[in-house]
Amino acid sequence: MASTPHLLGRDELVTTDDGRRLRVRVGGDGEDLVVLEAGLGVSGLYWGPVHEALRRHVRVVAYDRAGFGASDPDTRPRDLTRLADDLEAVVRAHPHRRLVLVGHSWGGPIVRTVAARLVERGHSLAGVVLVDQSDENDPIYFTRLARVVDVWQASSMVPLARMRLLGPLTRASMTGLDVPLRRAVADASSSISAARETAAELAQVESGLERLKNAPPRLGSLPVTVISGQRATPIDRRIRRGLVRAHRTTAAQHDGGRFVPAERSAHLIPLTEPELIAVEAQRALA
Repeated sequence: MASTPHLLGRDELVTTDDGRRLRVRVGGDGEDLVVLEAGLGVSGLYWGPVHEALRRHVRVVAYDRAGFGASDPDTRPRDLTRLADDLEAVVRAHPHRRLVLVGHSWGGPIVRTVAARLVERGHSLAGVVLVDQSDENDPIYFTRLARVVDVWQASSMVPLARMRLLGPLTRASMTGLDVPLRRAVADASSSISAARETAAELAQVESGLERLKNAPPRLGSLPVTVISGQRATPIDRRIRRGLVRAHRTTAAQHDGGRFVPAERSAHLIPLTEPELIAVEAQRALA
């Protein structure tokens, strides 16, 4: 792995089993490791505030999925199995004593998929933190409206990137990051390659959640923290209520489950309450 200075500590490249390179940012030191998995359509750089809070206590890794930033694109379908394979490559590249996986939004199903694999192998996994995750217990993901929205979003990503509109849209959503980091997130998330990756992942969301619903990941007594945004606008209040119910259900389904409300946040908890995520990740290692 090559290493150079970067915004979030050491900038490295991890090679996957099929030879693709993934750009990784490593901060902190020590034998315990926290790996941050991003949501759909955004560079892992947006983990910046969480990364900064954690690096003072543990070794922490964030990375760009295939097609984002300097990470090589992938030509295979970007389903949960493929995404989990890439996350596993990142984990393997960073030897550790104990591991905590943190996933935001679509990153939640990805980290749960990897966690189940590791539990089955007897890996020293300390816990999983799910941050306002996409949740199969919410029926809204399986509605006709959700399918129409996913198809529309997927079809619009590359045209928006070509018209150079995706970057400004990303910057607008990243309010709360400092200017250099906000710019870097937008740049890494708005290329045509990143747009294609986002479209490819969107095409797999419903089938991925259906798979988790029919065959829930077996996590045993592993500590699972479900952080759920509590704020909503009048427009999305009903949707938010449904997602919070789903998060409560997910926490209750696990022997080691805990529901943690993020009272000051809607969906982008990594930007609005990064300290809450950092505390919960460290709690898993306590």
